[in-house]
Amino acid sequence: MYARALTWLKPRRLELMLSLGFVLIYALAFPLLYQTLNHGALHLALPGVALLSWALGLAGALGVGLAMPLLHLGLLQASGVPWDSSPQDVMLVVGAVGLLTCLVVGLFRFQYDRRWAAEAAMRESQAQAEARNLELALFSKVRDGLARDLEPLALMRGVVDALQEHPRFDSIAVYRPEGASLRLLWAGGRQTLPEHFEPTHEIVHRAAHLAETVVLYSTEERSKAGLLGERSLVAVPLPVKGKVVGVLVVGSAHTDLEPRDVRFLEGVAGQLSLAIDRAQVYEALREQETIYRTLMETLPDAVALYDGSRLLYLNPVGLRGLGYERLEEVVGQPLTKFVHPDSLPRVAERVQRILGGERDQLEEIRLLTRDGRELEVEALGVRVQIAGHEQVLISIRDVGERKRQQARIEYLAYHDPLTDLPNRRKLWEVAEHIFVADRRKRETPALIYLDLDNFKLVNDTLGHQAGDELLRQLAQRIREVLRQDDLLARMGGDEFAVLLPSADHTSAMAAARRIIEVFDYPFSLGEHAIHAQASLGVALYPEHGQTLDELARAADVAMYQAKQSQGQIALYDPAQDINSIERLKTIQQLRKTIQQGQFLIQYQPILNIAERYINKWEALVRWEHPTRGLLRPAEFVPLAEESGLIGELDLAVLKQAVQDQKRLGGELTINFSAVTLAHPNWVREVVRALVDEALQPSMLWLEITESALLPERQKWLGGLVALRGLGVRVALDDFGMGYSSLAHLKQVPIDLIKIDKSFVAEIGQSQASEDILRAMLQLASAFGLKTLAEGVENRTQLEWLARHGCHYAQGYYIGLPVSVEQAVEAAFTKAY
Repeated sequence: MYARALTWLKPRRLELMLSLGFVLIYALAFPLLYQTLNHGALHLALPGVALLSWALGLAGALGVGLAMPLLHLGLLQASGVPWDSSPQDVMLVVGAVGLLTCLVVGLFRFQYDRRWAAEAAMRESQAQAEARNLELALFSKVRDGLARDLEPLALMRGVVDALQEHPRFDSIAVYRPEGASLRLLWAGGRQTLPEHFEPTHEIVHRAAHLAETVVLYSTEERSKAGLLGERSLVAVPLPVKGKVVGVLVVGSAHTDLEPRDVRFLEGVAGQLSLAIDRAQVYEALREQETIYRTLMETLPDAVALYDGSRLLYLNPVGLRGLGYERLEEVVGQPLTKFVHPDSLPRVAERVQRILGGERDQLEEIRLLTRDGRELEVEALGVRVQIAGHEQVLISIRDVGERKRQQARIEYLAYHDPLTDLPNRRKLWEVAEHIFVADRRKRETPALIYLDLDNFKLVNDTLGHQAGDELLRQLAQRIREVLRQDDLLARMGGDEFAVLLPSADHTSAMAAARRIIEVFDYPFSLGEHAIHAQASLGVALYPEHGQTLDELARAADVAMYQAKQSQGQIALYDPAQDINSIERLKTIQQLRKTIQQGQFLIQYQPILNIAERYINKWEALVRWEHPTRGLLRPAEFVPLAEESGLIGELDLAVLKQAVQDQKRLGGELTINFSAVTLAHPNWVREVVRALVDEALQPSMLWLEITESALLPERQKWLGGLVALRGLGVRVALDDFGMGYSSLAHLKQVPIDLIKIDKSFVAEIGQSQASEDILRAMLQLASAFGLKTLAEGVENRTQLEWLARHGCHYAQGYYIGLPVSVEQAVEAAFTKAY
């Protein structure tokens, strides 16, 4: 009751105060007014009565009108004013006039209130309608935005942007839970909100943790929240699958947000939560699709999806394998377009069995590519259910390449990859078959072994690519001169074998001669034309061997017989077989001698012609053979080069000579083979030998032969330049006897040339030889090179060389090669 009265009085409080104030003034001034105006003072109460009636309305006006006579009687009585009329008259007049006034004014107020209430109701209805329309419009806009986007942040941004159009929403933001606090994700509006809310904040506790809507109205609440710039604030959680993923916060700086605003925001938040949930589901599906697509696109095998009548999917590997570029070209096509007619019945039957629930087995089938080529594959199918439909997922692997690789492996097992010839294994199998057959047919096969002469020199000087090309060209040439039934095989390295299924002595030697004839014209190796030679050994079955191993050994021995006799072709001679055995023994003995350091080094003095004293020694290696005695280099160095021992020999001589230099005291010259120069570690070994014995590099001369100046010297030229930079000097041996040219003298870092003894021997006997020798000395001088004459055997030769500017002399006249002990004793005992 009291509350209703207050509600009714609240909009009328100003009018009541004015009317009561007027009545109070009238009551206080009544005595004076009545004495002055007599009964006219009664009429002055009418404005106050009217005002009070207006304020109180129709019901109140009736009460005021009835109370007026009593009021005036009371005023008259209280003020002691005498009455000019009877009380009845006063009551009648005042009552009539007051009641009439109150009725009129109250009626007007009643009508006014009714119209005002109607207008107010209409305004309220319009305001509510406008608010509802605005909410509907915003809600529709929010929903449209949520339907368009599938990314959570974009969804939140769209909601914030849409809510900015609401006139009462001054600040809008979406926060994301970050640990125990809230972090701002996106904000908009005319006011700004904090970047984050601390864990102790009410919004964090209630909205983020309890998933409750938070409404802050009071100043105290907003002060605690640090939001004094907002008159009211609403925080609505955004739950997705039971977890709050964000909080929608809306504030108003000028008005209180009404319950309908809260309900509206809760509706928007609900839609946003659903959209975020949908976006997360879509993102998960997209990730799964990405994983699936990546898996399908990166699988090494083809994968197809088939529904029993048409192809639904084929991954990129399958597309490329079949020769297609786009998936649209194959989707919807029947199997007949891709499966070879021979395999189609089996494939169709397998598909039906798989769809019927049977387990598939891996099986080879043939497919057809876009251009009609056949493709051999292994296929395995499995039944899957997609979108409620039974389908067959087929894994397809191309086995054509595997079969080609297997065939290649099998081929390489019996063939040489460089020359494409049968290898030793193939030769042995064919030969065994021929031997068995020939025993029945009484035919006699023959075996020819071929070995290239100096093939290692080609590799070392022109490079391994040139060597490989030489072998390929040789294989092709030999094929062309053999019969169809003859079998040419590469045994390894530079060795070949020819198996003649049926041959006697005459036909076997004829075949060998035809092979030798292919060496009559040069081989073209890039820019070089190389004349090659070979040694052939021929062995006949059963004369030279009862088994294949015996025949092969006989052919090998005959080949080395040909190499030693330089006759190119040799038929196996049992009487000479011991030579082959001795050769193998010699190689083994040489290897042992090098490894144990049992070779002998002698030193031959070199005379400084101008000063006439010994200042250099050439280290010459000798081999004290256990049965053949002291062997000179020419008797075993070629064997060392052929067997690959020359590098070890040269380095062993270097190390021993560097040690002996401490006793000799002069400069050393040491011969290095071209094969050694081609070794990748030779420079390092030279430097190590100098360092180990603390020998100055300027005390060492390296002698290289003219054959080392052939092409491909770039392989060792850098090392030679490096050694020369350290102080080691270089001498060119046997100048004028090999392949030298003026270009070599300019391009190779040479300090001295050694003139061959054949030119020195003609001094005093041949004017032409002297002219040639004089030209050599002048040429060396023009290039700034020192000269050393070999083979000086008398004083006449020495004096001639001195007159024509030769710097050094070496030969029997100067001194014989001697041991280091003898060299130390004889170094300064002879006068020249």
